[in-house]
Amino acid sequence: MRSTTMNGSPVPRRALIVSADIGAGHNSAGRALEEAMARAWPGCQVRWLDTLSAIGPGFGPLARAFYVSQIRHTPRMYEFFFSAMGRHRWYLEAVRRGLGAWFGRRMGPRIRALDPDVIVSTYPLGSAGLSWLRRHGQLAVPAGAWVPAFYPHPSWLYRDLDITFVMHPAAATAAARAEPGLRVAVGALPVRDAFARQERAVARARLGLEVGRFTVALCPGSLGFGGMDRAAQALLDAGENVQVLMACGKNERLRRELAGRNWPPGRLRILGWTQDMPGLMAASDVVVGNAGGATGLEALASGRPVIMFEPIAGHGRANAELMADSGLALLAWSPAELRRIVRRLARDRRAAAELCDRALARATSRRREEDLADLAALAVGDQAAVPAPGGERARRCPR
Repeated sequence: MRSTTMNGSPVPRRALIVSADIGAGHNSAGRALEEAMARAWPGCQVRWLDTLSAIGPGFGPLARAFYVSQIRHTPRMYEFFFSAMGRHRWYLEAVRRGLGAWFGRRMGPRIRALDPDVIVSTYPLGSAGLSWLRRHGQLAVPAGAWVPAFYPHPSWLYRDLDITFVMHPAAATAAARAEPGLRVAVGALPVRDAFARQERAVARARLGLEVGRFTVALCPGSLGFGGMDRAAQALLDAGENVQVLMACGKNERLRRELAGRNWPPGRLRILGWTQDMPGLMAASDVVVGNAGGATGLEALASGRPVIMFEPIAGHGRANAELMADSGLALLAWSPAELRRIVRRLARDRRAAAELCDRALARATSRRREEDLADLAALAVGDQAAVPAPGGERARRCPR
């Protein structure tokens, strides 16, 4: 079933990435792991399974529309159900059992057809389906889950999977508390190689920006959630020396609306969907987001300070608060707070540099290839090679 590398580490012949096209974060994490697989598992064939498409055609767009509607129109309801799964175990278990069976039954035939030697999940409903398959004796190969966000919500955590990688020691502690017996470890950030520390001046020159101005990348994620007009105005009000790069993602309506306003000339650049998020972050002094998912992890990998502005309901708020508690983000609950923070960082470059150093320390503490090696080791029963339940590696990982 497997070959071995020259150093004796197991190399799967076929790997399956289970993700979902809902936002961009789950697929981004999957692409980052696929990048590392090419180095860790040379010759391994990598296949993908979109969890939502496994239900049937049309389900993915419906699920995305429902999620967007919740965040934009009924955030309090979304927050209520998100929090209820953390407060009430019976409710959490009911949701996980129901969704696990629904997705697992439909994922099973596709997984059997692909015949993987190892499975990587970056999407919680995909993990739920894999857990159901494992409990029902239909999944014999190693399966690991990556939580590509800072807060490990209980609905992402499944003891039936072989290992779950989270983003920080504080997240490992939270995960072990939420799901006793879970095999959890602090993994590398599942972020593509392109997001790495680069020379600011070079990146700004490439984008045609003024090199000397304090530059803020305003990144509300691929769906463009939140009060980005308020954020942009607050940033421009922070001082004449501040320039803003705003990426509206796939929210074309937001881009058109903002482009039609009378902003100060030369200080705000409004972008739609762009493939050059690494360049935007490299050009910035600080990244402003609102969810703490892929964008937050990419900012850390780029060695940039993170400000969370008016975090969106549910996972966004939980991510932002845990990032702030861990010293890896600053919280701004209002435009006035955002303006004050940016003014302070623009004046005090030492404080900004300290935040950069913390981000880089987290980003460079571990490599994705090490996580994949731990997962592959489970295929040959090398339990000593992987962390014990409760996140022992998390306690050894530098903060």
